Amino acid sequence: MNKLNLVLGASAFIALAAFAFSPSADARGYERGGDHHHHRGGGYYRGPRVSVGFIAPILPRGHVRVAVGGHPYYYHGGHFYRHGPRGYVVVNAPLGASVVTLPSRAVQVQVGGATYYRYADAYYQWVPASRTYVVVAPPAPVAVVPVPAPVVAVPTVAPAPATVPATPNPGPDGFQPGQVVETLPTGYAAEIINGIQYYRYGGNYFMPTQRDGREVYVVVKL
Repeated sequence: MNKLNLVLGASAFIALAAFAFSPSADARGYERGGDHHHHRGGGYYRGPRVSVGFIAPILPRGHVRVAVGGHPYYYHGGHFYRHGPRGYVVVNAPLGASVVTLPSRAVQVQVGGATYYRYADAYYQWVPASRTYVVVAPPAPVAVVPVPAPVVAVPTVAPAPATVPATPNPGPDGFQPGQVVETLPTGYAAEIINGIQYYRYGGNYFMPTQRDGREVYVVVKL
């Protein structure tokens, strides 16, 4: 029985090592996130399913380290990993993360005149200034609003001035890439860079996006 356990343990270690030190998904010609069949020596074998929640004992070869909001992530093949108690766990793409390349199967989509790239349920936008793809919130669907009929104005009592939201707190280390704020700092300036709308405050850039049906702002690094 001890010999059988030793053989099974060695086989499991070899299978995990093969995943970690094998080439990336694009290089091997299969799509992550589904059941994979690879061609080898005239036959087929089943590879690991990589999706949110997948745990790898060690990081795959060729990964890169990405820091978002002061937290370390590891990127490889279109997926982001975080260190966990049993290895490295695949997590949702963090807002504000910047990567140099996307998998070849990333899909380009147009929403509201803006260009996005989608892969593994994450949305990216290309930032020419840094030559990177930045993770952004999923774009809200663009609704077609019919032209309203003319309305006869009725005199009303002027409402009280609306309360201006307080300036968001940048924190002790200032605003960090990936940070989401609900209001813009007082004194911001609107800028359009390479066709994309940004708001600048000091050396910080904020990208408008949608969350729960309302506009919020993601701190990005340009």
